[in-house]
Order: sequence, then C-alpha cells, then structure tokens
Amino acid sequence: MFETLGIDLEKNVFHRLHRVSAPGLHKPDLLHTVYLGLFKHLMDWISGFLKKHAWLQAFDDTWNAQPPYPGVLCTKRPVARSRSGKEMR
Repeated sequence: MFETLGIDLEKNVFHRLHRVSAPGLHKPDLLHTVYLGLFKHLMDWISGFLKKHAWLQAFDDTWNAQPPYPGVLCTKRPVARSRSGKEMR
C-alpha cells in the first residue's frame, strides 16, 4: 500500500538533511514517563485513601515532624499534595 502511494519506509525526512543522523535524534525516555505516571497515580490513590479515612492531616503532621536526614529534601508543604520534581525524588 505504501509503495503505491510512493512512500519509502526505509528512509524518512531526516535522511535528506545534511549532518543529521536519524538514530542520533532525541528520543523520549519512556521509562521515566512511566515512572512519573505510576508515582502520580500512587500519590493520588494514597491522598484519596487518607482523605477518605480522615488521616491526611495526621499524616502531614507526622511527616513534617520528622528530623532532617542527609540527602532528603525537607519540605513544610503537605506531602500528599506536593508534586515538584525535587519533592517527588
């Protein structure tokens, strides 16, 4: 079908550009995207569970009462609702 339309599947538009290597082009990090999606889903589920059982404030208070630990970012924002990159890590 592609041959009848004149489409060559062996080469794409990048093959015609000078100094551009198709295998060297940026590719999205799919595993990173999957991890972020799983983390977001898990945090949404945990937040919903804590809200349903009225434990969200107790969880946030307990989390914020933890002493600092090297390499762990201490934030005063509620944990179940914070989603910046450093806080997720």
